Amino acid sequence: MKVFVWHFIGHCSDNYHEGGGVVVFADNEERARELAEREPGCKIDCKEKPDDVREVIGGEEKVYIMPDAGCC
Repeated sequence: MKVFVWHFIGHCSDNYHEGGGVVVFADNEERARELAEREPGCKIDCKEKPDDVREVIGGEEKVYIMPDAGCC
């Protein structure tokens, strides 16, 4: 299992502030993108590469969406 971290993508949410970070636990980047894009409003462009990828022991697939709070 690996953890894939995108510090900032252009569209991670349909909320007012649509950009933000995404963290996904998955076996590979293709699966990480697939899982992330199942989240409402999350669209990771093919040009948006993970900022960090790390091996982790155990665990299960999981997605964390962290919208940019902007000015609020």
